Amino acid sequence: MQAMKDEAFAKAVEWQSLSPLRSWILIWAKEIEIARRADLSTRYAQAENNLEDEDPAIAREALRELSAVLEAAMKAVRE
Repeated sequence: MQAMKDEAFAKAVEWQSLSPLRSWILIWAKEIEIARRADLSTRYAQAENNLEDEDPAIAREALRELSAVLEAAMKAVRE
């Protein structure tokens, strides 16, 4: 996360724009939202553990669940 932040600041200076910082802040806020909510963090951890499952159906479901968690977190951040 630190490297991503540093890159956002460097791009902001290079581009003379706050756009990279806004993007980084959204990503950071989304991660904070997942960490602070037990429901989201549990779902995220379980799905992440199943991503590499040998059963393709389980891996696909894990990917779908990760997407759902990220979407829920982003929605909460934007409200």
